[in-house]
Amino acid sequence: MRKQEIKEILKKIKLFSGLRQDDWRDLIKVVHEEEYQAPHVLGEQGKSGTDAYVVVEGALQISQLDDVGVEKVVGRLGPGDFFGETSLLLGEPLDVTVSVVENARLLRLNKDEFATLLEEHPDIVKRLRMRKDVATKYRARAYKKKFKWLDDDEVVMLCKHRHDAVLMRNLIVPVSIFAGTVMLGLFLRHVMPPPLLAAIMTLVIGILVLVVAYLVIDHRDERYIVTNKRVIRREHNPLGRESRMDAPLDAIQDIQEVQTGLLAQIYDFGDLIIETAGEKGHIAFREIPDPEGVREIIFEQIHRLRVGAKLRERKAIREDMGRYFRVQAEESAEEPQPLPAPEQPRRKSLLRWLKAPVNWVRYFLPPLWHEEGDTITWRKHWVALLKPIFIPTLLGLLAMVGTLIVGGLGIVSWSWALVGYGISLVIVLPWWLWKFDDWQNDIYQVTKTRIIDVERLPFYLREDRREASLGMIQNIKFEIPGLIGKLLNYGSVTIETAGAGPFTFDYVKNPSGVQAEIFRRMDAFKKRQELAAAERHRRELLDWFAVYDQMRQAADTQAEEKQ
Repeated sequence: MRKQEIKEILKKIKLFSGLRQDDWRDLIKVVHEEEYQAPHVLGEQGKSGTDAYVVVEGALQISQLDDVGVEKVVGRLGPGDFFGETSLLLGEPLDVTVSVVENARLLRLNKDEFATLLEEHPDIVKRLRMRKDVATKYRARAYKKKFKWLDDDEVVMLCKHRHDAVLMRNLIVPVSIFAGTVMLGLFLRHVMPPPLLAAIMTLVIGILVLVVAYLVIDHRDERYIVTNKRVIRREHNPLGRESRMDAPLDAIQDIQEVQTGLLAQIYDFGDLIIETAGEKGHIAFREIPDPEGVREIIFEQIHRLRVGAKLRERKAIREDMGRYFRVQAEESAEEPQPLPAPEQPRRKSLLRWLKAPVNWVRYFLPPLWHEEGDTITWRKHWVALLKPIFIPTLLGLLAMVGTLIVGGLGIVSWSWALVGYGISLVIVLPWWLWKFDDWQNDIYQVTKTRIIDVERLPFYLREDRREASLGMIQNIKFEIPGLIGKLLNYGSVTIETAGAGPFTFDYVKNPSGVQAEIFRRMDAFKKRQELAAAERHRRELLDWFAVYDQMRQAADTQAEEKQ
C-alpha cells in the first residue's frame, strides 16, 4: 500500500486527525501492513496489549468475559475501524479479546516503535487527539516518579486536587479584609499619625499576604489519587503535616457524589464520598473537578479488578483440575492484570451558566427531601432555621428601619445613613449567611448500603461524619414533638445500631416516612446479601463445571487424535 493511501486511512482516525504535514512523514515509517487468516486471535483479554490496528479489509470480533464469568460477543469491527489506543499509548492489558473472523488486512502500529517516535518528536504528543480517559492516564503516569510509595506494578490512573474555583472562594475573605484595610487606612490617614498608621497597615497586610500564600500552597498540596489498586487521599500542608488515607478497590462498597452550593453547580466540582467496609467507613475526595467522571473511573477500575480476579480464578481451577485428572491444560505464562476499558468523553454542557438563577433558588430553597440515584438526602425542617437566623434577621430589619428614619427625618444626610446601613450589612449579612449555610449543610442520608449523618460547618471548615452499614441497624423509632410538630409534620428519627451507637435525624420532615424508607432499604440490603451469598455459591459450582467440561472436551480430542 502506498504511503499516501496509508495517510488517507489514518487521517480518518480521531487520534491522528490533528497531525501536521511533517508529522505524517515520521508516523508512516512505523506503520506496518499485515494480513491475517481467520480464525486468528489478535489480542486476548487480560494480556498486555502492544499494538493498535486499523482494519482495511475483513472483519474482527470483540468478546469479553464479565466479572461473573460469562463470556459474550460485545462488538464487531470492519473496514475503517480502529482499536488499541490504550495499548499503543499506555501498554495496558486488554479489556477484551479481539479475533479475526473474516480474512483481514490491517495496519499495525507497535507501542515500542511509537514510543520511540514520540521521544524523538515530543511535539507530536501535543497534537494527538487522545480519548479523555487515555489522556488523563497518560498525564497521570508522570506522578509515578513523584509518589515513591506506590508499588512497582501500580499505575496511576488520575491525580487531582481541589477545583481552582474553591481556591478563589477561599480567597474572598482575606482579599475582602485587605480591601477593607486599605479603605480604612485611607479614611484614617487624617486621624492617626502617619508612622503609626503605616506600621499597622504593613503588619495587617503582611499577615494577609502570608494567609493567602498558605491557602494557595495548601490548595495545591492536597491530592486525590486513583490507581489500578486503590484510591488515596494525600494531604501535605505547608507547615509540614502530612497524612495519607487509602482503600483497596475491592474494599469499596459504594460511591456518593455530592454537589453543594452555587459555585459547585456552575463550575462542576463536588465531593466523592467513597464508602468502604473499614472502621473509618469512608474516604472523601473534597471539591474535585468533574466528580461524576472520577466516580466512573473508580467504578471501571473496580470492574476490571473483578474481571481479573475471575480470570485468575479460572486459571487456578484449571490447574487444580488438571492435576486431579492429569490433563495438561493450556495455560499462558503471563499473569493477567485487570485494566480499564475505553471511557466515552463526557461533554460539558454550556447551559450550566444559564442555570445560575435556578441554582441560586436551589441554594436558598433546598429541598428537605431529595432523591438522586440510590441516595436519599434529608435536611432539617425550616423550623430548625428560625432560631439561628432570628437575631441577624432582626438586626438587619432594625438597621433598615433605622436608616429610613434617620434619613427620612433629616437627622443625618442620606449618604451617611446609607453608609451606616452598608456597614451594618457587612456585619449582619455574613452572620445571616453563616447561620443559613450551617443549617443547609447538615444532612442525613441513606444509600443502598449505609446510613449517614453529616454535620458541616459553613464553607467546609470542618465536617463531622458518622456512618453505619444497614446490616448493623437493630431498631428505628421516630418522635413528633407536640402539636406544632404534628401540624408542620416534622420530628426526629432515632436509629439504634450494633457497634456504631445511635443515629438521630433531628427535625426531619415526615419522620414516619423516613422511618419506613430506612426499614425498606434495610430489608432490601439483607435480601441482596442473601442473594449474593447464594449466587457466589452457584458461580463457584458453574466455574468448576465449566472448566471440567473444557478439559473433558480437550481430553476427548486428544484421545481421538491418538486413534
